[in-house]
Amino acid sequence: MQFRVFSAAKLDEALVLVRQGLGPNAVLLDRFEGLNDKGEKEWRVHAALDEEPRAIKSRHRSVEQKISKLVSANLASSLQRLDKMAVSFGNKDVEQYRQAIANAAARTAFDYLLEVGVSPINAFEMADDYARQKPVSLKTLRWAEYVSPRVQRKTILFSGSNGVGKTLLLTKLAKYYSLAGVSVVLMTTDTKRMGACDTLHSYAETLSAPFFAIYDKKDAIKALVASQSAQLVLIDTEGWNNRNASGLHAQMKLWNHLGCTHRILLMSASMDESDGMVMLKRAQNLAMTQIAFSKLDETLRPGKIVNWAEASRMLMSYCSFGPEIGGQIGWLTPKSLNAVLAKHYRQQLCDQDEVHII
Repeated sequence: MQFRVFSAAKLDEALVLVRQGLGPNAVLLDRFEGLNDKGEKEWRVHAALDEEPRAIKSRHRSVEQKISKLVSANLASSLQRLDKMAVSFGNKDVEQYRQAIANAAARTAFDYLLEVGVSPINAFEMADDYARQKPVSLKTLRWAEYVSPRVQRKTILFSGSNGVGKTLLLTKLAKYYSLAGVSVVLMTTDTKRMGACDTLHSYAETLSAPFFAIYDKKDAIKALVASQSAQLVLIDTEGWNNRNASGLHAQMKLWNHLGCTHRILLMSASMDESDGMVMLKRAQNLAMTQIAFSKLDETLRPGKIVNWAEASRMLMSYCSFGPEIGGQIGWLTPKSLNAVLAKHYRQQLCDQDEVHII
């Protein structure tokens, strides 16, 4: 199978190049809209041409027919076999990407990126720069502007699944900014769970920061009026998951009255990647502006955060390490993402030149 990447200013122009280069039987694998080295808009189309002999294709069809019979006879065992075959076909696709990389160092980088969980197509895009230790340049990743509440008041709301670490990240940020002399206010809309407000309320008292529990629209308006002089407002919210997101609609009605400048979806790096993709789909209606990641110290495959960010097209912002309030938090940039993906990334994160620790 031939594998090639075609680039053009417009999508239709790139598709024309595909047909010219690989013919009418070309298969489109993926397409991205981004910027070229000059900062101009550019479409990149990944395409392949299957030149597999008919005899081999015939054998593949025969295998598929046998699998179909096995599914009917023994569902459990045949599903296991299908999983193994899916891995096999995936490895075949990976090998096509690998063979399309001419540089040996970039090929090694490609293999490493796969090892830490970056998808094959993203690893292919990143391999050359990663091999040269250049900042990540995947054109479909987007980066948030660093939060500077001293310059302009910010109201940041965090949403995400139960136990993802929203309250922990919020208290880390509250501590950091309070110690830096920024006036901070803490709020929560997570008022239905017994004791849900207590932890955040207690921590607000420790910081001598105002705290507001938001039960309804009137509470939201009162809290905004009372916190007008604050430079930074941090808002915790009710957790949700892929099976139960029924309360989100009511939550969003409250969010709309809180004057949020940032709505950040917090995702756990220890979550299964497919569950994460489902969560991103559910979050499409939440008007989230940014994506952040917690529990990066709990996964051996941090590359999944690249796949999530690329799939969501949301701006990448915070990252969090460790279960303690004094644990590290950082701001994701192309350079710091390299450090996160590095084999000894936790050690590298201590280097101020590699990642901006806040």
